[in-house]
Amino acid sequence: MATETKPAAQPARTTGSHGQTDFDAIADEYDESLPAHVVEHYLAKRVAFIRQYVPPGRALDIGCGTGVVAERLSREGYDVVGVDPFRGMLRYVRQRRPDLLAIAANGERLPFADNTFDLVYCIAVMHHVAAPAAVRQTLLEMTRVAKPGGHVLVWDHNPRNPYWPIIMRRVPQDTGAERLIPEREVLDGLAAGGARPVIVRPLGLMPDFTPRPLTGAVARLEHLVERVPVLNRLCAHNVVLAIKSA
Repeated sequence: MATETKPAAQPARTTGSHGQTDFDAIADEYDESLPAHVVEHYLAKRVAFIRQYVPPGRALDIGCGTGVVAERLSREGYDVVGVDPFRGMLRYVRQRRPDLLAIAANGERLPFADNTFDLVYCIAVMHHVAAPAAVRQTLLEMTRVAKPGGHVLVWDHNPRNPYWPIIMRRVPQDTGAERLIPEREVLDGLAAGGARPVIVRPLGLMPDFTPRPLTGAVARLEHLVERVPVLNRLCAHNVVLAIKSA
């Protein structure tokens, strides 16, 4: 008698009591969750921003994931250390750059001494941290390990942008447990850690459905929207760059 073949069990995509994404379960597909030309656009945009405002030095990437930003910055002369709580993601960092130090650690409890880094940054991380107390503690830790006069950068989803709920339902890294963090919450957390903002700016407007041939045209439209007051509040990301008080 033939036996019925059961479909293979799908890996769990949540962990903990709040349903946050288990990035170990999706590490193999994470880098392909968005079109490559859109990913490259934002990667280049973020690296260019850091190069413009923060001179090369020792940098800490909070929630470094597969290390795409850390690897690109290291090529630009920054001495980057990556931390991420998910070892499956860190495996890709080490494949990409074996010489780049990547540590399994949580942003709420960073294993570094005070005043260690010239730049501490997180990109598209805070909405996964989600819980208000955890967001605040992560911001406090980021400022703690930054050097006096060093920079702290938070680049995250803008709650005012109406497209985020749509795209977040389609990508494997979002389970519905995320929370889009208001700009004021980021500013208050950095201030509590002793960092004053020097740039607070909405940036980005390249949707995932942009056809590759239209990337340049959409980038020019994005640049225009970023410069228009009120309209720019609908940009995809809130970007906050702060300096730790001496």
